[in-house]
Amino acid sequence: MKYKNRNKASFPIWQYLIGIFIVLSVLVFSFFAVLQVSMQPRQSAKEASRRLAKEYADLEKVDSFAIYNGQESYYSLLGKTSKGVEKAVLIAKDSNEIRVYRLDQGVSQSKAESIAKENGAGTIDKVTMGYFQDQPIWEVKSGGTYYLIGFESGELVSKEGL
Repeated sequence: MKYKNRNKASFPIWQYLIGIFIVLSVLVFSFFAVLQVSMQPRQSAKEASRRLAKEYADLEKVDSFAIYNGQESYYSLLGKTSKGVEKAVLIAKDSNEIRVYRLDQGVSQSKAESIAKENGAGTIDKVTMGYFQDQPIWEVKSGGTYYLIGFESGELVSKEGL
């Protein structure tokens, strides 16, 4: 009886391809699982902050959510009330302290950006409402430098570089 001479080179190639496919599938699945687990604390903080902002500041529509990390950490929400009044709500991360500010009673976000540019900022990466040295501030990030602009005074409170 004659045996067919199989092409020995083609058989291991399929095994390698299947093995590579399985390894890549596990890596992709693991990446997305880790991504979901890492985003869950931020999402739950965002939802809890929205509920508190609605309860204490009548914030119906939240336009932006950010986390300010200064001397203390705050959840920062900007939005509108049911009457259309624009407000900023700062919720302290480690305490029950909630601060509410009407945005029309202080320096606007765009004005804070222009003040930062007057003090040397280049391209603005992000602007976050925060609380620093017993006053509400706009934190303007430009590159590796943070410009803290007083919300009520409109003055440069601090300039911190990395």
